[in-house]
Amino acid sequence: MNNIKELNVFSVPDSIELNQFRSKTVIGKDMTFVLKFPVITGEELKGIIQQVQWNRDQYLSTLSITDIVEKIDLAVQKWLHPDYPLRKLAENLIPMITGYDEEMVRLQLKRYIRTFRKKELLRFLDEELDQPAMLDEFRPRKSGGMSKAFGPSTIFHVFSGNVPGVQVWSIIMGLLVKSGNIGKTSMAEPLFPVLFTESLAEVDKKLAEAIAILPWKGGTIELEEPAIEHCEAVIVYGSNETVEKLRRKVPPHKRFLSYGHKISFAYIGKEALTPDLYYDTIKKMAEDVSIYDQQSCLSPQTIYVEEGGSISSKQFAQMLGAELERYHKKRPRAKLNDEESMAIQRVRSRYQLESVQHENVAVFSSHADTSWTVIFHKETGFEGSPLNRFVHVYSVESVESVLSAIKPYQPYLQSCGLAVSPIRLVSLANQLGTYGVNRICSIGEMNQAKPGWHHDGRFNLLDLVRMTDIERNLEQNVERYDTDFE
Repeated sequence: MNNIKELNVFSVPDSIELNQFRSKTVIGKDMTFVLKFPVITGEELKGIIQQVQWNRDQYLSTLSITDIVEKIDLAVQKWLHPDYPLRKLAENLIPMITGYDEEMVRLQLKRYIRTFRKKELLRFLDEELDQPAMLDEFRPRKSGGMSKAFGPSTIFHVFSGNVPGVQVWSIIMGLLVKSGNIGKTSMAEPLFPVLFTESLAEVDKKLAEAIAILPWKGGTIELEEPAIEHCEAVIVYGSNETVEKLRRKVPPHKRFLSYGHKISFAYIGKEALTPDLYYDTIKKMAEDVSIYDQQSCLSPQTIYVEEGGSISSKQFAQMLGAELERYHKKRPRAKLNDEESMAIQRVRSRYQLESVQHENVAVFSSHADTSWTVIFHKETGFEGSPLNRFVHVYSVESVESVLSAIKPYQPYLQSCGLAVSPIRLVSLANQLGTYGVNRICSIGEMNQAKPGWHHDGRFNLLDLVRMTDIERNLEQNVERYDTDFE
């Protein structure tokens, strides 16, 4: 018989007492987890927000940015130890909740958490703020005068649950601008932000008291409205529908940041398809397609393959399918619900019929199930994927044909994984940037965005803070009021 462990999948300041709960049971090989969710009212949420704001005002706002970075780093260092109890819990339970492969979750969480070490956070701060100390005090500007950056008193974060860990980046952004944080988690993955908040509490309890993590069903007006009303800024991750519904509820004077539906793709130049390189190229693309089953907006849904290499684009598609099969045996895809499986079957069937009628299309797919699918297209185009390791491969004769294909999707373009020669890099990057791509990276690293990257082409901290300037003339004129002025 499995041992039973009760686990809170929420976090609120110690002074808050919650009385109503519901639970969900997750049964594993060696342990049964009873996940405990609070059932709260709008008034209770208002009280939680007020307490988080008070904690923020009394403590977090008084810390220097250096102190905040040091404390986050101490929590991160805990997660870098394989035997850290909260890390082991995450590695055990997140696959059970999400259905993702255990080894994939272990590797991705380890890679992800390393991006928040002290040196990375300092780089990120320097990238966005000429003087990070502007978050602490008025600092002299090169053009004269002084400026200070003020973060929102409290941020309401609406998290998606398709990719574990992403929520932590949003919380860390909030801490860096000295904001209280109210995180609404998704039922699909409510655990990791709670565990990270526990790590912060182990380092500095008062710091963690400026955070509340609460799961509730999206669209619950009784909770959304007080959260929006009593927080100074709102950050939303999710579908375009979720983003637009919340955008309409946020008053114009409040800061609203959104990260909605985006599409990523890869471009493989013929230089990456030489006899000594093509297999490595295919292996990296299979990993990019497979990590978290394409649920991340950073995962490629389309791959453009340039003709002229030692293998053709069609051979590339066929070999990519074989590599996806090997990857699936090593790290199986999560189980799908009926709707997700039917979406894949519908698109497969459409192209299978087309492949019988035309030589310009070929379908390579897993035989017994929908574990992976590669659709080869001889003519260059663009199409989104039903996800879950389903990718389109297009033959490419010229860069211009790719640019023409992606142009209509400019508002939705995110990352491009690139494998070309150095001489083509800057020119191609300039063209891709013109057409809306905001992140260009190596293949094999499409899901490994670094903190401080310009998410959706924007700034991160700078989009959250407001600046207060002391003008140069005032700085000079107040000198006359100095009693010792001559």
